[in-house]
Amino acid sequence: MKLNFFTVSFVILLGLISCNNDDDTNPEPITKANIIGSVNLYNEGVTQIENSNMIVKVEGTEISAKTDDDGDFTLSEVPFGTYTLTYEKSGFGTFKKYNIEHTNTGSSTIITASPSLGEISTTQITALESTVNGDNIQLAITTIPAGNNSNTRYVRYFLSSNSNVSNENYTYYSPGLVSQINPLVITLSQDDLISAGFSSGQTVYAKVYGDSFWSNEYDDSDFGRKVFPNLNMNSANAVSLIVP
Repeated sequence: MKLNFFTVSFVILLGLISCNNDDDTNPEPITKANIIGSVNLYNEGVTQIENSNMIVKVEGTEISAKTDDDGDFTLSEVPFGTYTLTYEKSGFGTFKKYNIEHTNTGSSTIITASPSLGEISTTQITALESTVNGDNIQLAITTIPAGNNSNTRYVRYFLSSNSNVSNENYTYYSPGLVSQINPLVITLSQDDLISAGFSSGQTVYAKVYGDSFWSNEYDDSDFGRKVFPNLNMNSANAVSLIVP
């Protein structure tokens, strides 16, 4: 039997409706979405500078993006998962954000905490001396450039019972310290050193580096320690001291 034009058209229409119904009831699963964030960039001090051209990468993938003039970035079509993001730009120490949870929420994952990131320190430690002053230990830290009221420098010291103390091998690290005099003299009391994990009579070694106001520090779960990416590695030899 021959089918007329109207019969054929009706069959085709039914087929299209059936296909559309199948598409509606079995949509393709969503497996990717964007990750959106921003940064604030500074020089080694407290002056904000151009926010553009920092490269943000999804570690373990080929996905990356550059920040725009406002410091904003969009990582496009990232498969859902838990990620580490790396932040890099020439002149800056690498910064990392761990455990970014990227899940299907129906929209982009937005990183609400925008890191403030600084340039690598230009402060070199040219001399470091340790002296005893009563029950205190004093560290005299000489820098180039010299710190003064119009040229604030920043330093950080590390302590260890190991003579190979460094920014990677330490028991204690100080907060960032402001230097506006050369040499900068830091006083460590017995209580300070005991609170840092040492005991009376113990030999302790100190190492000092130039740092930036925004140190770009982060807790590295791979190394199990805090990382300080903006340190200037041109530093005087470590000195020893004995806890009072």
